[in-house]
Amino acid sequence: MFKFDFAIDDIDEEFTSLSVEPETSKSTQEAHPTVPSREHPIEEFLDALPTLISYSPLSIPVPSKDRTVHLVRRDLFDARFQLIAEGTVDPEDADGNLARIKEEDEDEDVEEKERKPMDPSILEYLDAPSDLLPGVYEGGLKTWECSLDLVEYLESSDSFKSYSGKRVIELGCGTAIPSLYVLLKALSEPPSATETHIHLQDYNASVLELVTFPNALLTWYLSPASLSFRSTSTTPNDPSNPTETSSEIAPTIDPTEAGELPITPALKSAFLASLQEHNIVLRFFSGAWDSFDLSSSGGAYNLLLTSETIYRQESLPSLMRLLDEGSGLGSGLDEMVEAKLSLGDGKREREREGGMCLVAAKVLYFGVGGGISDFVDGVKKREEGRKGEVSTVLERTAGIGRKVLRVEWN
Repeated sequence: MFKFDFAIDDIDEEFTSLSVEPETSKSTQEAHPTVPSREHPIEEFLDALPTLISYSPLSIPVPSKDRTVHLVRRDLFDARFQLIAEGTVDPEDADGNLARIKEEDEDEDVEEKERKPMDPSILEYLDAPSDLLPGVYEGGLKTWECSLDLVEYLESSDSFKSYSGKRVIELGCGTAIPSLYVLLKALSEPPSATETHIHLQDYNASVLELVTFPNALLTWYLSPASLSFRSTSTTPNDPSNPTETSSEIAPTIDPTEAGELPITPALKSAFLASLQEHNIVLRFFSGAWDSFDLSSSGGAYNLLLTSETIYRQESLPSLMRLLDEGSGLGSGLDEMVEAKLSLGDGKREREREGGMCLVAAKVLYFGVGGGISDFVDGVKKREEGRKGEVSTVLERTAGIGRKVLRVEWN
């Protein structure tokens, strides 16, 4: 198990080292079988929402533009309270033994009214979100600082004048800060005739449920797209009773202050209607990268994002495969080729041009052995798939160095 040795803050402002706990006699994969990839319908996460979400502001300075990007994200303590309130965990037994995070059985009837309870072990990671155990939990509950670097680069570089009609994926998204930025931009633009796809992938389905999806909902509420709902809706007097309302209008989110958002059936419906009106498709995927088939998600992307995901050398081949395939046509991928040939000419033209592939990471992850140099070396010397060239587009040298890398596949 990897443990980050710094005070547990919501963002890792100071990264010092990793300590590695002794492994058992079995390999990590044998002790903790990887979770197979699967897609989660948006209704699954809508149904899992509590009646009230607590959030905090997140401000990302962009010095080159002399402005600040403002986002909001769900508080981890709020997710913890949700689990306790649902009876998923006993608050008196919060320090129980670590157990594998159980994912829902794929054969389970998705129409079943009672949702399968989340494994109590997730609570341990809510209390210590920067502890990592490969094959169990990969740090997705924490907002890592390199994700903020990605937002700064996207805002400062003007790489995309518009995100409408684009296909974007974030691998290992966690709290999904870069994707929230893209979503906010897309929701702030006029509706597009072409679908805008934003795909969010994380190893843990529980991370998607507890932080990723709530953050996407909060981002919609923060955007101009929710204005009609906010100006006409009422809020519940009692958050536990959504049917009882007052004459007050729905609360306005101030992105510079913490607050709470009541979750009502009307709000959920307005959220889905707004996505449809703006022609935005949100898709959510959990599980291991090595079983994630991009042909099932629609093929290549205009923009591929990932941050703080190269700390383990063992996972680099799977990550590089997805970045390669997602950036354009790969070699020896018959199924991918067939899926792509069934698409329109405009889509195929974009596939040939390739998408923008951005990787944000620390220079070195102490105690694990991973870091930027290993990733760059792996991209240049791949034995399967295309090799690539890596350039630095943003760099931080204070403390442990950080970079945003752009990968161009040959």
